[in-house]
Amino acid sequence: MRQKLFQYLNFLLEQDLPFLALKMAGSTEVKVVAQNDQTWHKTTPDKVAYAVFSKFQSNENQVYIHADKVLNFRYDVSASPPEIKLSIIPEDGKKAYLELFEKAITRLEKKQLSKVVLSRKQEFAIEDSDLTIFERLLDTYPTANGYFFYHPQVGKWMGATPELLMNAESDGLYSAQSRTDAIPLQVSTMSLAGTAVDDGSLNHVWGDKEKEEQQLVTDFIISQFKESGAIDIKQSPVETVQAGHLIHLRTFIQARSSTNQIEHLLGALHPTPAVCGLPRDESMEFIVNNENYDRSYYTGYLGIVNGASHHYFVNLRCMQLVDKKAIIYVGGGVTAKSDALLEYQETRAKLQTMHRLL
Repeated sequence: MRQKLFQYLNFLLEQDLPFLALKMAGSTEVKVVAQNDQTWHKTTPDKVAYAVFSKFQSNENQVYIHADKVLNFRYDVSASPPEIKLSIIPEDGKKAYLELFEKAITRLEKKQLSKVVLSRKQEFAIEDSDLTIFERLLDTYPTANGYFFYHPQVGKWMGATPELLMNAESDGLYSAQSRTDAIPLQVSTMSLAGTAVDDGSLNHVWGDKEKEEQQLVTDFIISQFKESGAIDIKQSPVETVQAGHLIHLRTFIQARSSTNQIEHLLGALHPTPAVCGLPRDESMEFIVNNENYDRSYYTGYLGIVNGASHHYFVNLRCMQLVDKKAIIYVGGGVTAKSDALLEYQETRAKLQTMHRLL
């Protein structure tokens, strides 16, 4: 079935038709939502099914792909995944990042911010086709949420994100003919923060900085759930999880909501402190005024909606494909306890996630 998947994606690319191809973590299927024309829809469609690709600043140029076609392709990960060695990445952007870090630390030490997420991007030449890279991505990161997005008016993005923004499923059977504004939903999300290079075990001893960073995200999500009217909120114990060659701290959070609250809840969650900071408005202002580049769709979100079923993922571990180059975006959370060089090295470790596929 993988051959049919790539034949279909190649057809969509040749016809310049918008699509989102998504393989959710652990799934054996790639779902492709495709549109029959090149229209750029920027508002939520009045349709039962669609895909969405949203910027970090979600009030800017969102992309909604109408689900004129939805196809599922079985995708069994290769028993012999490609052997991809870590490569040497040039030290581009170090000076600019350290200067940005110093600006952030000044605000953090004055307690004007409690956390802010700093990011940067780096460009690399590519030789292989987009679909060859996408196949390599799916085989290399089967436990991530692997995606390929294309719109002729927006461009191509690809990623293997470990982070769920929000899942929402109907508590009962859903029918488009019986659609209402108050279908009960089971909602789940995760607090994912703190980063270290995987040493082959999950017994990593986390420092206070990483623990504090992850707790800030957890507390924010629970607060936003409450303010958005969600009930029966539950959280799991904190655990260490692997994402490619990195590990993170993760907490699952569940609650109950309904379809008439779901758009408000999505807006309340995005952007989380894991990609922006706290307080959110002040962190957003700092990022926009000081990062000196447009994050675009990096740290935004992508997802597929089908009736009362909503699946949204934070756009991390991603790259933008432009002609024969890949623009890789990376970042990390900074608190008053952060060390500048360690944070910079973390961004270099995160670059490897996408760069090793090129």
